[in-house]
Amino acid sequence: MNTNLLLAVSAVTVGAVLFSVNYAAISDFYAYSVPYNDFAVVHMAYSSDPDSFQMTKQQDSVCFVSPSNNEYCYGSLRGMGDFKISYITGSNGIDGEMHFEPVGRATGYWAMGKIVPISETVGVITFSDTDNLYPDEPLPGSSTPEEFEFTKTVERYDTFVANCRYYGKVIDIVQYLGVVTVEGADYVVTWHVHAESERGIPCKYPEIIKHSFGHDFGI
Repeated sequence: MNTNLLLAVSAVTVGAVLFSVNYAAISDFYAYSVPYNDFAVVHMAYSSDPDSFQMTKQQDSVCFVSPSNNEYCYGSLRGMGDFKISYITGSNGIDGEMHFEPVGRATGYWAMGKIVPISETVGVITFSDTDNLYPDEPLPGSSTPEEFEFTKTVERYDTFVANCRYYGKVIDIVQYLGVVTVEGADYVVTWHVHAESERGIPCKYPEIIKHSFGHDFGI
């Protein structure tokens, strides 16, 4: 085979590989990234008082401002053994549930299987289909994840989708808050809300998780 023919064959092969890779990336972008634009976070209220945010803020609470410039505050923790919860309320009217898990034993929930903090603000999350917090009987429209596992380094305020249900029209969104010390104990902290869309999204794991990172859900 002469040199020119060899170069031509190589060029065609490389071009085909690049086209395949680019096509897959573009296809995933339109299948998973674009539909997230249609999801709207549901304004859930754990309190019926329209002034719950100001009431929480004025009490003995902890507050922070998210990258979306929304202020959130949460009150005292409620005990459930070593695991604690609290409720968070935002200046934007969005409320959520917070999970405080002891450092070294943080498992997360839904598609999260393990959270290992490597600093106060940075952690490594292992996502997998083996998380034991998946219900034995999934919610209507939920799909059982196929076998998967991957790790992702996250920073404080990183936001991602950790669950998909109701035929892809409801997603559960988690925000990572890093390590927080409460009464001398260190906890890995996350909080979650859910969003809805009439258009929906394919409930395929781990694609729905990977493509949610970097999306601005407005929280």
